[in-house]
This record gives sequence, C-alpha cells and structure tokens, in this order.
Amino acid sequence: MSEVISFINEKGGVGKSTSAITIAQILAISGYNVLLIDLDPQMNTTKMFGQTDEVLDINYEHLFCTKQLRKSSVLEFISSTDYKNISILSASRELSTLVYTIYDRSKEAGGTNIELYLRHNLSLIKDDFDYIIIDNSPFKSYLTTCAICASDKIVTPICVDNFSYDGLMSLFDTIEDLNSKYSLAIEFAGIFMTRVAGRTTLYKQMFESYENMFGEKFLPVSIRNCIAVSESNTTFEPLLTYDKRCTAAQDYIELVNYLGLMDNKHYRELAKYLKGER
Repeated sequence: MSEVISFINEKGGVGKSTSAITIAQILAISGYNVLLIDLDPQMNTTKMFGQTDEVLDINYEHLFCTKQLRKSSVLEFISSTDYKNISILSASRELSTLVYTIYDRSKEAGGTNIELYLRHNLSLIKDDFDYIIIDNSPFKSYLTTCAICASDKIVTPICVDNFSYDGLMSLFDTIEDLNSKYSLAIEFAGIFMTRVAGRTTLYKQMFESYENMFGEKFLPVSIRNCIAVSESNTTFEPLLTYDKRCTAAQDYIELVNYLGLMDNKHYRELAKYLKGER
C-alpha cells in the first residue's frame, strides 16, 4: 500500500514543484515505485517529464467527480516517463476550470461527499505504487481539498521572503476540519525552508522564530539555494539528473531521511547511484 504525500503552500514561488519532483526522484532512484500527480495548471512538474498540453487528453472530471469501479479505469490516467520507477498523472490548463466543475457536481450530487472521490479512486491503485506524490496548485480550491482528503501526509515548503503565517494556519484548520468531517487521519508532516541563501544571521533568526512558532511541525532540514536548481528547471531535467552532488540535492536527501521515507535497503541503492556505481 502506497503512502500519499501532498506538497501544499498557498503561495507560489516556494519551490513546491521542485520539492515534489526531487523527492520523487530520490525515492525512485532508491528503488521505490513512485507516481507523481500534477494538480497545478502551471504544469511545471508535467513539463519536467516531457508532457505537454498538445499530447494530453485527460478527462479530469471523470477522475475527480466519478467513483471508479476498477483499477484499470484509474491507470488509464497515468503515463510512464523516461525515468525508471516514475509514472505521472499529468496536469493541463483545464485544471483551472475543473475547480468549478467539482463545485457544481457537489451541489448536483445532493450532499454526496465528492471531495472523497479522488481518495477512493487512488485507493484502487495503491498496491501498484510505493509512494504517490501530489504537486498542488498554490491556489486554495476544491481541487486542493480533494488532494488533501486523498493524502496521508501534507508537507509545506516555505521561503523566508515569501512566507504567510495566515496561510499556514488556514491549512492546519482545513486538515483538522476534514479529518473531523470525514473521520480521516491526514497528518501534517512538517514545514521546511527552501532557497536558503547561506547560514546568515537572518536565516538563523528566522529558523529560531519558526521553530518557536511551530514547534515539531517545523523541520530542522533546510534546502540551500544553488544555481543547479534554477538550471535544472530551465533545462527540464530533474535535479539529481542535472547535478546529483549539488548542495540542494544533498539537502533533499537529508529531508527524505528525516521524514522517514526510506529504509536502509533503499538507501544503499541511492548511495550506489551517488557514487556513480549505477
């Protein structure tokens, strides 16, 4: 049974897509079978894996607004990629209007819990993947609510210069409300800082401030800013493919370990890759 992890922040430009892609790649290199779901109409994750609007023909309404009966009906939405152990459920700009479709369908359904349909549909394919990672839109919507309901864990990347306390509090409240409403056990797994420009005095002050503010919800692993991240996004190459030895790649590996996503057996596979043995 796979674990579903959503990356969510109501602000853009915090490295959300980079984080989802890089953690998915680390897990895949380690030998886990990973499904990436791109729910951001900006399609950054989708483009990274060579998918475009022109070749996509996905009936998202069918996935989000209809309870599927068979695994095969859900697998039809998923494509393979050129990267071993990584499959993708691609985004398109149509996701922008899907938000309104979900809302309309929820009203038509006469109170049916349509927010749980994605959770149900993903449950049909959970045995096919070790991890399902969802890259969400920065805009709070019914689409995000569906993703939260489908998730086991929520992780939030933040930037020092692009931080919203109110947005995080709202996310915590949403998770609590959905857990209560639907008897779920969605876990908020933590907040981590991205694009950290060195261990400056400002960084240390903000780190201590967030630690005091959020306690154990604030993860002690920060992702350092490095040119390789920008260049890998520009060339549409996942970070470890572009530069597996860069500081950000090292930090993401540390984050994966801190979150407890990898056992020793799989870490040995990752170590071989980092040493160039495969």
